[in-house]
Amino acid sequence: MAHYELEQALPEQGNYYVAPLCTGDPDELLPVLNNLPGQKVAKVKVGLYEPIRDGMLVNLFLESMPDLTLRLDANRAWTPAKALKFAQYVAPSLRSRIAFLEEPCQSPSESIAFSIDTGIAIAWDETLQEAVRDADFALENLLGVKTIVIKPTLIGSVYRVEALIEKAKTLGLQAVISSSLESSLGLNQLARLAHKLLPNEVPGLDTIGLFRAQLETPWPNSSLPVVALQEQSIVWRSESSL
Repeated sequence: MAHYELEQALPEQGNYYVAPLCTGDPDELLPVLNNLPGQKVAKVKVGLYEPIRDGMLVNLFLESMPDLTLRLDANRAWTPAKALKFAQYVAPSLRSRIAFLEEPCQSPSESIAFSIDTGIAIAWDETLQEAVRDADFALENLLGVKTIVIKPTLIGSVYRVEALIEKAKTLGLQAVISSSLESSLGLNQLARLAHKLLPNEVPGLDTIGLFRAQLETPWPNSSLPVVALQEQSIVWRSESSL
């Protein structure tokens, strides 16, 4: 990404309309979601509690807000039985407004079976990040999903990210750019990359709240203090950069 920045290949404008990560009391979150401008897209982490609770929470959000679309992320937390238990508590009429559920089960085959059984669209996150490391990687081998979640920092090459997005389009897959654990400096770069490569997709970049401070470039509407890059110490350096 730094090389891309130095080449001035990133636009000045960024896609800062991100899918907010919903955590906490649903009664407090509903007014926040109602006030989202434009397309209402939010993200909910599932799999941290009992699947029945997760299903009821997702159902509550969708039932309370008819124009809301949810992105869910289970991080492979469920067995097939638990995944199906979750789905039982989401009304079939509301499931189409689940844009996708990332990695519901512990294996890709179990996740695909869950999607077929429930009609809930799924997405690859960890499965993609692992597969791209293989020398013989081919996106065609990861079908069975609606969406791929691309984390440029983990992919490691912006040019490979571009190629992934173009290949996804030819395969009829939705591609979404997402953060991992970048500073505000990195998040701003991802927002600009998302604007360049996927201007019509809401990126998943709502992770600044995991930090105590911002680095160099502030993230819009964040109240965290900003520290300068020059004040930081180098704690690790790749041998290739020496």
